[in-house]
Amino acid sequence: MRWDDLFADLDARLAHARRMEQESEVADRWAADVASVDLLGRLLATDGELSVQLSDGSWVSGRTRAAGPGWVLLVAGSPVRRQVLVPTAAVCALRGLARNSVPPGAVTARRTLALALRALSSASVGVLVRTRAGEVRGRLDRVGADHVDVVVPAEGHRAVLTVPFASLLNVTELG
Repeated sequence: MRWDDLFADLDARLAHARRMEQESEVADRWAADVASVDLLGRLLATDGELSVQLSDGSWVSGRTRAAGPGWVLLVAGSPVRRQVLVPTAAVCALRGLARNSVPPGAVTARRTLALALRALSSASVGVLVRTRAGEVRGRLDRVGADHVDVVVPAEGHRAVLTVPFASLLNVTELG
């Protein structure tokens, strides 16, 4: 009978060791999964109200409408709805971000900040461009790889202000 007890005890110890090893492996895989999640994936999963603090300390809030590498588009305001394009490089903090994530597809991965700005430019709508140094109202014109030209209304001539992407805080459609 003592042999049976001894083998039962050994079996229990081995089962416990296997269970502990399995739990450790699950925890390691979970940590690796969380570590691989990027901001874009969480922005794509966000469905509710999102508040974004910009590098100048101001906050922009709205529902996430679209996102791509380096930007998020929020629909803000009520009853007047305005679209606000925010470069993620200007973001210091987010409130309301989804805990889960959605992996970006091939199309989403190609929707860069320049592409989003080009879409606004081709719409020829008035915009408020906020930079780290101030703001300007106008219309987006040419969009380069790392800068955008803003046509600013001026008396009798066309004034163009070139804004590097690195200084953008947000671009709000004035409609």
